[in-house]
Amino acid sequence: MVQKLGLALSLPTIKTVAASDLENLYSLDFDGSNDYVDFGSGSTFTPNSSGSNRGFSLSFWIKTSSTRKVIMNKYNGGNYEYMIKADTGGAIAFELYADDDNNIRQILTTDTSAGSFINVADGSWHHVVCTFNLSGHANSQTIWIDGVEFDDANGGANYTSLGTWTNVINTGADFLFADTSGGYQGLLDEVSMWDDELGSSEVASIYNSGTPTDLTGEGNLIGWWRNGDPTGTGAFPTIVDQSTNSNDGTMTNMASGDIVTDVP
Repeated sequence: MVQKLGLALSLPTIKTVAASDLENLYSLDFDGSNDYVDFGSGSTFTPNSSGSNRGFSLSFWIKTSSTRKVIMNKYNGGNYEYMIKADTGGAIAFELYADDDNNIRQILTTDTSAGSFINVADGSWHHVVCTFNLSGHANSQTIWIDGVEFDDANGGANYTSLGTWTNVINTGADFLFADTSGGYQGLLDEVSMWDDELGSSEVASIYNSGTPTDLTGEGNLIGWWRNGDPTGTGAFPTIVDQSTNSNDGTMTNMASGDIVTDVP
């Protein structure tokens, strides 16, 4: 990927780049009550739905001051696949479930007591990547925040598990940004899902020193959702998948005004 040079404007907060590069002007604003974006329950959103055994990753940018909120999930209380939360103290929690069973799970949570800890609920923009290598042990998951790696091995995150791990399977749960009730409160931008376990160099490239970058043509993308770009409020209510896969989402209990001009 080519590194992008950003020009910060003010009132409203907008970041733009050279004409030949990515222009990021919009993000989505969630109220923490009942706002969400719904992508349906298709198996394409389930880890390893391709059978390629490359792994699974989710990348996104958030700006929030709230904790204990679901940022995105494929989990509805009756069907269990995964969720990512802004947890207590501004930690990130990445939860995975096997065989549609709440009693078979593994969770990685960034450690608020670790010296490298980054509080994602400080009201500033942060880039988060959650990866999964499809296995069922302590090194199966990694969380990256602003290009910094957090996992169980280096003490930057805590791993817990329950039951005997098998596989995440497709269920009737829809893939959502936020949740149907009491979900994420804050801004969300430049979300991508990957049929791959992203590594350090790939995460660094996507983070791009704090400026979202162009993912056009990237391999193993399941979806790339720019959350308003390029058309702004005119996009409402559809959040278009900018990958080649047409996995569009629908803004639900939201308005065109929830497409805002505060971006990383």
